[in-house]
Amino acid sequence: MSIIESISEYMLALLPKIGGVAIALILGLIFGKLIGKAIAVILNRFGVDKAISGSSLGKTLAEANLTLSSLIGALVRWFIYLVALLAAVDILQVTAFSNFLTMVVEYIPFLILGLLIIGLGFLFADFISKAIVNSLKDAGLPHTKIVGFLVRFFVYLIVVLTALSVMKIDVTILNTFASAMAWGLAIGIALTIGLALGLGLKDAIARNAESLLKSIGLVTSKLSEEITTKELESEIKRLESELNALKEEKKRELEQKKARLEALSKPVENVEEFLNKIVGSTGRITRFYGGYEIEILDPISFPWCDVMLTMQNMGYDVWLSKKDNVYYVTCKPRAE
Repeated sequence: MSIIESISEYMLALLPKIGGVAIALILGLIFGKLIGKAIAVILNRFGVDKAISGSSLGKTLAEANLTLSSLIGALVRWFIYLVALLAAVDILQVTAFSNFLTMVVEYIPFLILGLLIIGLGFLFADFISKAIVNSLKDAGLPHTKIVGFLVRFFVYLIVVLTALSVMKIDVTILNTFASAMAWGLAIGIALTIGLALGLGLKDAIARNAESLLKSIGLVTSKLSEEITTKELESEIKRLESELNALKEEKKRELEQKKARLEALSKPVENVEEFLNKIVGSTGRITRFYGGYEIEILDPISFPWCDVMLTMQNMGYDVWLSKKDNVYYVTCKPRAE
């Protein structure tokens, strides 16, 4: 086989691959431009560029004749270009270059995410610092610009460290440096405030120490008087409540006694049945000369009052006697 034939066969075998590469690149170019432009237009219409125009990020982009929407659109466009180029290299089966492009394409989303974090974080830092500065100005405090700068700086630092971590960049050294710097700055601010307060208020406290002590004494005495008065009022209310409860209890007892006396004063149709009912097992009832004799079996539980009052009201003479250490209640009809 001649050299010309070998080259011809190689070119014929390569033609389909070249066609595939051309199609991949053309499609990537078309879709990259269209999608990148569409994203830039959408972001612009949503007012992203206007929202950041007054921030430090917006000013930085304006100095470079860029907008955030155009920057994001360009990143998306070039990402699609790289994907198309990776497809073309895969068609040509160039392994080394294909592996390199694969690494680049896989890294680009992390790069875009990190840049988005930086952009949004810087916007947040500007917003927070302005809000704090305005609040301090409204409160009439000095050095608001310094406070705003420090707040913005710390938020910037946190945002950058976060974005670098997302972009797979080792930030261990930066974290150590940032931590040390933050602690140093915090200690410095604390010492400054402490010295300012100590030196500025020392003379005022010395001049007004006596009046302060008097004021504290007056407040303490008033508080103790108020506490004592409240305790007395509480105790009086408690006693009044207990007294009212006792009155109610006594009233109920009197009403019960009155009702019982009224019940005992009512006439009884069957005297013997009534006696058996109220005496029960505390005594033994027998007929005795037209009346009744009750042998007391349980002097403690015997209803003395009920028996005597009822029998007296029923027209009986009642007396008590004792025989052989046994008590007897004798009831005889009263002679008319």
